[in-house]
Amino acid sequence: MLLRSDDINCDNKNLRKFLKITKDVPVLLAAEPRWLTKPETKSAVELVKQYKNATIVQHGYDHTNRAKDGEKKSEFPSSRSAEDYIPDIIEGKKILEELFGDQFYPVFVPPWNRFGHNYHILSELGFIGYENSKGFLDMQPERDFIDKKYFWNKLQTNRKRGLMFHHSWLNDEGFKFIEELIESGVIQWKSIRESS
Repeated sequence: MLLRSDDINCDNKNLRKFLKITKDVPVLLAAEPRWLTKPETKSAVELVKQYKNATIVQHGYDHTNRAKDGEKKSEFPSSRSAEDYIPDIIEGKKILEELFGDQFYPVFVPPWNRFGHNYHILSELGFIGYENSKGFLDMQPERDFIDKKYFWNKLQTNRKRGLMFHHSWLNDEGFKFIEELIESGVIQWKSIRESS
């Protein structure tokens, strides 16, 4: 099972804590490339590079909602033209390849798990896969909230590909839950490279 955290865009105490807690298992970090090019985010890149168990995938470009009024949030809604979004995806991939080298794995994870276009375009841009919410159990439908009973029921009845967190939303209870989950030995963790 994959362990994923979304919205890697800066260095903060929650990212540090998440990486420390998960240091002994493979983790998938969905990074927002545009923000990692800023001088003030250089420490986030250096931090992640220290954790060889972490694999970086592309989480859109800047995680900005471009949906029209009345549409669900999406950086890549169907109303956005290819001429507008393709350069962002290409630039984002280039940024992550340069920043992370072999730690980057060419999988695309659209923000809000929505991509209003044909996913085949991604393979033409050099991606070998994409992830969305269908394969992941979202552990935090709300900030600071993890329903442990719901999780254990889902784990027993629904074979998902992985668990998705937002490290920046985790509170002490959430971090404790992840520690317990890893220490329990109930889940066999895999890297995305093993499961692609």
